Amino acid sequence: MELWAKIGDEKVKLQGSMLSVMEQLLQKANEKGGEVQLLSFHAGQKERRRLKRELRAANKNLVEAARNYVRWAYQIEARKIRRQIKELKKKERVNSKGIRFLPKGVQKKIEELEARLAEVNQKAAI
Repeated sequence: MELWAKIGDEKVKLQGSMLSVMEQLLQKANEKGGEVQLLSFHAGQKERRRLKRELRAANKNLVEAARNYVRWAYQIEARKIRRQIKELKKKERVNSKGIRFLPKGVQKKIEELEARLAEVNQKAAI
């Protein structure tokens, strides 16, 4: 995605995935302040539709549309991680003495996913 915007008096070109462009837009809008105006954008069909839908929902406020999109994207990422953790916890086994345990490496993977989930939740709280 490529997006041209006017932030205050400066024209800015943002490139990358839709998520990275929206994050950059929020960051620059917070740094510079002032009014943010969409000049033009080039993207695939799905991204164009998504951006237009977000703009309609935010009453053509580009910063609010970007904030909503970023929040939505991180919610999806958090759900995906939670689902992975849940699936890994289902691999719990019981040995002959009745003690429950997780197979080798699964506990470590769960801890990594929980750390990543904490990062995603922190980013989603924009």
